[in-house]
Amino acid sequence: MKFTNIKDELAYSSKRYKLKNDIEKMVLNKGYMNYEPEIVEDYDKYVSMNSRSNRKSTVKVINANGRISILRPDITSNLLTNLLPKWEDGLKLKLFYYEKIFKQAGISVKEIRQMGIECLGIDTIDADKEVIMLANDIMSKYRDKYIMELGSSEYLKGLLQEFYLSEDEYSKIMYFLDRKNKQELERYIKNFKDNEAYDALLNLIDMKGELKTVLEKIENSFLNERMEKGLKELKEIYAFLEENNFTKNVTCDLSMVSSLGYYSGVTLRGYFRDSNREIIKGGRYDTYTERFGEVIPAIGFSIEIDELLKILYKGGEI
Repeated sequence: MKFTNIKDELAYSSKRYKLKNDIEKMVLNKGYMNYEPEIVEDYDKYVSMNSRSNRKSTVKVINANGRISILRPDITSNLLTNLLPKWEDGLKLKLFYYEKIFKQAGISVKEIRQMGIECLGIDTIDADKEVIMLANDIMSKYRDKYIMELGSSEYLKGLLQEFYLSEDEYSKIMYFLDRKNKQELERYIKNFKDNEAYDALLNLIDMKGELKTVLEKIENSFLNERMEKGLKELKEIYAFLEENNFTKNVTCDLSMVSSLGYYSGVTLRGYFRDSNREIIKGGRYDTYTERFGEVIPAIGFSIEIDELLKILYKGGEI
């Protein structure tokens, strides 16, 4: 937000501070501890751990010794780099942070405020349920009408592994899925028509709507163990949400794609109806932790504080 006078700018900053404190109280009450990650990362190490990340968007800094560093583009990767080399068996951590990430946008640098939580070392499905409920609690605190969208990277990646794709083919298909461009997807995968999984991939974009309805559509629609695992996880989460009367605002999108590319289980996004940007985004990333030397259960989400504040401020709700 841009302001023409100091008084309005300080008032807005005060509202951001209150918003941050309100959410902080919520996560503290759930047993989360504050963590402050480092700002500067080694460029080569980041790229090796995040091969599908957009390298052009990283903010690079040349050190005195000539090595390239970057200002952190992602909190989760930063956190794992610092913590996993010291990981101990049986350790369970519930962490939250309030920090900035940095993105190169043309000739300028974008500073993006994020608040988020990470649940590490805690039993998979129980942590999924806790994290999804916490995301619901945060969204519902500010508005009754919101959308909590769930997906399954296991189901999606399991489907794609049926095609034995090259890196370039994989990236292009993920791009079309992310853009919900069924026409271009159909054109691109025409050479795979003889594949048993062709129809499932082509129609994946249509697998969107109420979670119960989507699950009914894909009942027993799996071609391998990975797809079956993803479907089973979504069913268990739906049963939990239904039991706790939290299904009203929950939808499903089986073609949900993350630009980070490291999720390996349930994924989630939270929206308000008058914004086309996610307020909350995250998911499970167990397999990603292996790149840092230890495979542990891990799930989390980030909150786009600036976007949340802007929506509530424009609506006169804060």
